[in-house]
This record gives sequence, structure tokens and C-alpha cells, in this order.
Amino acid sequence: MNAITLNNDLTALFNKREDLKSKIDDLQKELKIVNNSLKDQFEETAKMQLAQDGKDFGQTTMNNGDFKVTVDFRKKVLWDETILLRVLNSLDEDTARHLATVKYTVAEAKFQNATPDLKAALSEARTVELQGVSVDLKRREEG
Repeated sequence: MNAITLNNDLTALFNKREDLKSKIDDLQKELKIVNNSLKDQFEETAKMQLAQDGKDFGQTTMNNGDFKVTVDFRKKVLWDETILLRVLNSLDEDTARHLATVKYTVAEAKFQNATPDLKAALSEARTVELQGVSVDLKRREEG
């Protein structure tokens, strides 16, 4: 891809950005159609291959003409916290610590709305890190 030289003319930057966003949106829609077509073609065969191995999730590969097709069935595991807590509490402490990871967090809105004393106490455990920077550019309304 050719490098694009842009100056600091906000009108040119704005127009280029809008054009690129539109192209990206169109390409993402096209890619979704292509990906859905591939999924429709290979999903059932892949499920059958995994089932032969006694699996519901995982990755399987098949050959199709000149192509090697890999289908990945990702899984998301959810735990019933009440039952999990009961089981972990029934174990000795070392085993429970080995099996489970516990993470405590406070929703930012609740932290911001806490009383000053509670907010001060919670602040000792709070670290804020920069997660990124974004710049938005919009035309001002005239008139």
C-alpha cells in the first residue's frame, strides 16, 4: 500500500477520514458475507469431524481441492458462582487457591458515587492506567 502524505489541513484530514471509514464499513460488510459463506460450507462437516473425536469444541482441519480449511469452534466457559463458591469452600485452602483465581473489582460508576471516606479508602487499592488515546473530528454546525 502506498504511504499517504497528509498535511495539517483539517478539511483534507476530515474528508480523507470519512472516505476511509466508509470504505472500511463497506469492506467489513463484504468480509462478513464471505465469512458467512465459508461457515455455511464447512460448519456441519467440521462439527461431524469433532464429534467423531468426542468433542463439541476445538479446531479441525479438512482438505478441499487446493485448500486446507481449518474451522475453530471456540468455547466460553461460565461458572455458577454460588455453586463454585460452595465447592471451593469445601476444599482445603491450598487446593482452592490452586484451582481458582479470584479477582475483586469495583465498578467505576460506584467508585465515583461513593462517599468521600469510602472513596479515599478504596483509592489506596485503585490504579488507573492509560488505555489509549482517540481523536474525533466533526464538522461544526454553521449558523
